[in-house]
Amino acid sequence: MTSKPQPTYPFVPRSTAALLPGQFWGIPLSDGTFGCGRVIELKAARVVGARVSFLAAVMDWHGDKPPTADSIAGAKCLAQGKAHLKSITETGGSILGYRPLALDNIEPWEFRGAEFHVNSYVHKGLQPLRPQQPEDNCLPVLSIWGYHVPMVIAERHFTKAAK
Repeated sequence: MTSKPQPTYPFVPRSTAALLPGQFWGIPLSDGTFGCGRVIELKAARVVGARVSFLAAVMDWHGDKPPTADSIAGAKCLAQGKAHLKSITETGGSILGYRPLALDNIEPWEFRGAEFHVNSYVHKGLQPLRPQQPEDNCLPVLSIWGYHVPMVIAERHFTKAAK
C-alpha cells in the first residue's frame, strides 16, 4: 500500500486529490484580518464532483495573521457546508497547513435535506445515513456553498463592519 506524498505548504490546490481532512486555509477579511477555513471531509473517488467539491468548515477563529496549526488549536466549527475548490482559490487563499481533526474533536456534522420528501436523506457529512424523518427537521440543512460563502460567514461573525 502506498501512501499519499506529504504536501509542501503553502500550496494552491488544483483538485481535491491534493486535499486531506484537517488541512486549513486563511480567509482574508475586509478589515485586514483573517478567518480560517478547514477541510472536513472529501467525497469518495469516482463520485460526481469529487475532484472539485468537499465538506468545508468556517472555524470559530479570527486573527491578525493567517492561521497556523498551533493558532487554530481548539477552534470549533461555526458552519459546515459542501464547497467547491474555488472557495479556497477564488478568495486568494491557499492551503497553509494541516492539523488532525481528531485533536480538536471535529467531525462532520449531521445534516438533513432541504425539504422532507421521499428522496431526502440524513447525512453524516457527505455520507447518506438513512431516509429523513419529520423529527429530523431540527438538523441543519446540508447546503451547497457558493465560492465566497466561507468569506461571508467569517465577515458576518468577525468584522465590525458586518455587525
